[in-house]
Amino acid sequence: MLLTNGRIYTLDARDTVVDTLVIREGRIAFAGRRADVNPAPGEATIDLEGRAVLPGLVDAHGHLMHLARGRLSFDARGGASEEEVARRVGERAATRPRGEWITGRNWDQNLWPGRRFPSRATLDRAAPDHPVALVRIDGHATWANSAALAAAGVERTTPDPPGGLIARDAAGEATGLLIDTAQRLLQRVEPRPSDEQFDRAVHECVADCLAVGLTGIHEMGAELYALAAYRRLLERGDFPFRNYVAVAARSASTWDHYRQRGPERLGDERVIVGAVKLLADGALGSRGAALHDTYCDDPGNTGLVLVPGEEVERMTLEAGALGFQVCVHAIGDRANTLVLDAFERALARAPRPDHRLRVEHAQILTEADVPRFQRLGVLPSMQATHCTSDMAWAAERLGPERLRGAYAWRSLLATGSRIAGGSDFPVESPNPFHGIHAAVTRRPRNGEDPGWQPEQRMTRAEAVRSFTSWNAWASRQERDLGTLEPGKRADLVVLSEDVFTCAEALIPAIRPMLTLLDGEVVYRA
Repeated sequence: MLLTNGRIYTLDARDTVVDTLVIREGRIAFAGRRADVNPAPGEATIDLEGRAVLPGLVDAHGHLMHLARGRLSFDARGGASEEEVARRVGERAATRPRGEWITGRNWDQNLWPGRRFPSRATLDRAAPDHPVALVRIDGHATWANSAALAAAGVERTTPDPPGGLIARDAAGEATGLLIDTAQRLLQRVEPRPSDEQFDRAVHECVADCLAVGLTGIHEMGAELYALAAYRRLLERGDFPFRNYVAVAARSASTWDHYRQRGPERLGDERVIVGAVKLLADGALGSRGAALHDTYCDDPGNTGLVLVPGEEVERMTLEAGALGFQVCVHAIGDRANTLVLDAFERALARAPRPDHRLRVEHAQILTEADVPRFQRLGVLPSMQATHCTSDMAWAAERLGPERLRGAYAWRSLLATGSRIAGGSDFPVESPNPFHGIHAAVTRRPRNGEDPGWQPEQRMTRAEAVRSFTSWNAWASRQERDLGTLEPGKRADLVVLSEDVFTCAEALIPAIRPMLTLLDGEVVYRA
């Protein structure tokens, strides 16, 4: 295949821009000038009509498993109040048999009047005869009604699990809010979709990702049932996507399985199980992120440590010895210190020059911890749209001093770190151009400029590399992916607008006109 008459950003070490690519057997055979190509007779030719071309865009922190589950459940996104969400739940309950579970996701109390957490009483009034469990948008809290709590055995005397919190009222009764590991009490009894339902949802979600320009993801925290679905789809030739999987350490059965078998490559490396994901703390939105000092808007609360530093150190040594990359979720400044300390101890005990340990989110950092990433060789995996989503209320949680170390992209880049860019979907949209826009402008897509630490913005080149070459490095795939150089896999996206030259305001609206994976067209506008 010959692709020509384009502005093709190879993103090689010299930032070479060419007008023509030749693809053979799924890989780039040539990148250069059209005048230097003598195509074989009958070779397929695509006229790019002057459009910009990038290497395939990859989301370094997404949750395909949760995106698919969400497609099969109630979506609370956009609910303007607790009462509105409960009313919509009641409408769904009226169409379902009595006793059937109603599960869902994406409520956000920060968008509601008063920004108060919801209670079970509102759901009890709307759906008294159906167990209801709705996960917060960040995945770190669940809002349940009395029927769901009863099914899970949550009573007045049920203790808080380690790393979790069962919110209670003044009388000691559960309010219906379960934070972080307490959610597992519900997850144990919630029904799962059938294999057929889940496979269909995964297929539809992959199509959605391709339609916004993604050719792959790094999936954080996948479990065995999700990997079984990916395997079935691969066997049917129905998985036109790349997924570098970090399995969920919190799922004992999943980690036990892979601890015994080691890393795995499936479907001509469309799916690579090469990492393990741990959770060091909760999330800022649900006040579970572990902070060194108390929350400004919740005195006395410093968040939750889900996995102690000693366990992070032990898992880093164990997983590393088995050939797995280690990725640890850390949002609060205390959690980031804890994880960096654990990594440092593990590397002192078992030095590995190319470990590529990762901190997922690295959202709030102390000044002293910023240079430690580069010094230890730890990769910060960050999601720029979290900044633009959180900026309306993050200052209330953190105060002005800690805010200086929040979403600190430029500070990390200045030390020589590479940032792996992602979205954390379904928390945010999987659209990579939303992330590139947020990184470049540090303001919401509505165009308002709150002047929120503009000195931390990325350049366009950095933002694009955070979804291409830097992500390939972050998943040990730089020999095959991330740039459009001869010998590498022919994963690429042809754009509606040139992300390097268009007006900033147009970046979020960029869409793929044509997407190729291994040289095959997998999406056409």
